[in-house]
Formats: sequence, C-alpha cells, structure tokens
Amino acid sequence: MGRHRRGARREITVGDLIQALQRFDPELEVRLAIQPRLPQEHAVGEVAEVDGTVWIGESGHIGYAPDEVAEQLGWS
Repeated sequence: MGRHRRGARREITVGDLIQALQRFDPELEVRLAIQPRLPQEHAVGEVAEVDGTVWIGESGHIGYAPDEVAEQLGWS
C-alpha cells in the first residue's frame, strides 16, 4: 500500500488490504488513524458493500494516536 503524500490520492483494493493485514497477528485490535497533522485514533465499525465499493465504518473516537503511528504511516 502506498504511503501518504500530500496531494496524492492512493486508492486501495480489498485485495491490497487483505495482503497488508496478513502480516499481523489476527488477534490484534484494529484502529483507524485519521488527520495526518494531528493523528486521531478511531475504532473500526461495521463493514458494508454498496455499488461496488467496500465501506469501513467508524465506531467512535478513542483519542489521539501515538507519534509512532504518524511515523509508520509516512505522515511525519
């Protein structure tokens, strides 16, 4: 999966996401990191498909993500 670059848009497929997740322990929790300038942590909610697009729902704001998250995502 591509790293974030300002102004660059990177769409990923279900296959890309599955491949990226396979390297992790299946018992680990999953979080969404949003807002590159001030990373926030959100819980993952329901997953649905509508008109050929898979949507991953957000299930609540948890807090701010650790600095290491921004570094690993290429945001810093």
